[in-house]
Amino acid sequence: MNVIVKISVAEWLRQGAELFGEDFMKWRFVCPACKNIATVEDFKAFKDKGATPNSATQNCIGRYSGGNWGKGTKPCDYAAYGLFHLSPVIVVQENGNEIQAFAFDGWPIE
Repeated sequence: MNVIVKISVAEWLRQGAELFGEDFMKWRFVCPACKNIATVEDFKAFKDKGATPNSATQNCIGRYSGGNWGKGTKPCDYAAYGLFHLSPVIVVQENGNEIQAFAFDGWPIE
């Protein structure tokens, strides 16, 4: 079972910068379904398929490269906002809204 961590957006941003530096494009996220690790920058190649820098926080890159969670591919096509909630992180925005997110690479969350 995934550990659920609730964290404010300010603390989430601080910890991301502490782990990877100020350049958001270098931040790394772990897909909770297939454990693939991707940087925000990796998603640039899939801009024509609808990927944005924020896609890395909630989507496995296989969603854009042709992965399939049901068939066991890595990377897969899992999305944090879908039917199954496997993401171990909830980022609480300033307005109180909660966003499911992938864990940072290097966090002790599986």
